[in-house]
Amino acid sequence: MPREITSDTNAEKAVQAFTARTADASRDLNLAWLTIAELLMTCEIWESGGWRSFHNQPVLRERNDYKKGKNGVPSQALKEAALMGDYLASALGVKRDNLCSNIGSFLKGLNIQPNNPRGHAFRSLIANALAVYGDSALIVQEEVNPYPLFPGFTFNLRSASPRIDIVISRNNQIVALCSTRWSYRHDRVDILEEAHAYMAAARRVNPNCKFFGITAEVNPARLKKVVKSTAPCQRNAAVERLVHLHCPLVTTVIGHNGELKHLMDLTEWVQDSKNWH
Repeated sequence: MPREITSDTNAEKAVQAFTARTADASRDLNLAWLTIAELLMTCEIWESGGWRSFHNQPVLRERNDYKKGKNGVPSQALKEAALMGDYLASALGVKRDNLCSNIGSFLKGLNIQPNNPRGHAFRSLIANALAVYGDSALIVQEEVNPYPLFPGFTFNLRSASPRIDIVISRNNQIVALCSTRWSYRHDRVDILEEAHAYMAAARRVNPNCKFFGITAEVNPARLKKVVKSTAPCQRNAAVERLVHLHCPLVTTVIGHNGELKHLMDLTEWVQDSKNWH
């Protein structure tokens, strides 16, 4: 499946690193998530112009969530980070004590404030995973200007120059739009805003066009806010499904199975691409 290369050099470096790691035939679609995690997750935080160790656990939420009480009792978020760390170490086949030195080398190697580079890299890695493992008849584009795509429409979004993270086409017809967010704030969910902004235009062009949110967010409350606005939970929803980098991280591992049962796993999403028309 063709994927158009973006102008973001760091994002393309992430794709190159993904390609190098998946050259081994054992790294198939089922482990695409793990390769992305290996590149973009860290046990460190960026502070005062550099990386600093933080609790020796994967840092997947805001630092303020990772606290210890007066008696040294870890917060629920910190307990969940430890469980996720155990799971990641097992998946990578490394000793738990060595996990932190085995993840985030790409991101830390950039040695710049990580938020935007991680978000852009996540977008390109998702697009690349779809291009490599998905339906070969699809064309994948990134950072697409919506105005030439949907002439005559206006889009009420915060940015004066909005871009659609991923646009997927089949036979010159748009079949899916994607909003990718490594994580997102509870009070500002761009996935939902973008879906509502774009889908009226997209469904005018193709009534079967789908909109997917794709994330690595691990806060269950934030995930549920989007999940409840997706097709399995809401009639005529703008968002088809919320796709997670690896559902077990936020369901089985930390015990939110029932609450997040309508999340879609990245592997399932890629396999479903043959059904997009």
